This record gives sequence, C-alpha cells and structure tokens, in this order.
Amino acid sequence: MTLLVSTLKRFGDAVKVRIGETTTTRYIALAETTDGRLGLFHHHMLPGAAGAAPHYHTRISESFYVISGEVTVHDGTGWHKAHAGDFLHVPEHAVHGFRNDSDAPAEMLIIFTPAENREAYFTGLAELLADGNTPSRAEMVALMEKYDQFEVDEP
Repeated sequence: MTLLVSTLKRFGDAVKVRIGETTTTRYIALAETTDGRLGLFHHHMLPGAAGAAPHYHTRISESFYVISGEVTVHDGTGWHKAHAGDFLHVPEHAVHGFRNDSDAPAEMLIIFTPAENREAYFTGLAELLADGNTPSRAEMVALMEKYDQFEVDEP
C-alpha cells in the first residue's frame, strides 16, 4: 500500500481567526485540502468563553477532543464537564453545544465530517463579532443557517 500525502499543514502556518474577545480558532485541515471529507480545527477558549449554544447540524457530524482545561459540553439533555483527554462524537441531527465555564483557558480539537466549509462559518462569526460588535439575532441566525447550524431551546 502506498501512502499519498497531498498536503502537509503545520500548526503555526494554519489560518487563525479571533472570535470575539475570548476565542481563537486555527484551521488545521480545510475542506479544500481534504476533498471535503473532514475539517479539523484547533479551538482555544479563554475563561468564560461563551462557545456555542445548543444546536444541531443536518449534514455533518462533529467531534470534540479536549486537549487541555475543562470544557462544558451540552449532550442534548444538559450541560456536563469534559476534561483533557475526553472525546465527544455528535452525529447528524444530535443536539450539542460547548462553552468554557472554568477559570482557566481550554483547548480542544473540533472535527467536522464532511467538512462542509465550516471555516467559512467561523470566519463569518469572527467578522460579525470583530471590534466588539454585537450582531443582531437575525444576522446570527442567517449565518448559522447558511452553514447548516440550527439552534434549539435548552431542555
């Protein structure tokens, strides 16, 4: 078997976006580099980072691997603590969310399959929140729905 490596991406070379004042995301594997099969992002949240409210996707699954710190994750029934080394897989249509409720930074990898151009969603979110802006609810919903993200009320 021959292993074909089409793209080598170094962490320091990954595109990085700042989402509001509390979060940075690095695009490690983009849809364009994986033929749309998966996206891999490094997500760094400062203490108190809001993250994502409970939501679901219709076309993609999403997985989270906590690298450091503590991330509060929503599993469709409620909020639970996830720690370094914990993994959460969320299939299509399953409600999930995340945030950093702790008093320390947290890092995690987020994996999207298929990729569905999620970097465009995070870039759009960064643009909406740039310079301390507070986007309207309509702007947020339009961005989310454009990229297959649908918020739900917490149970």
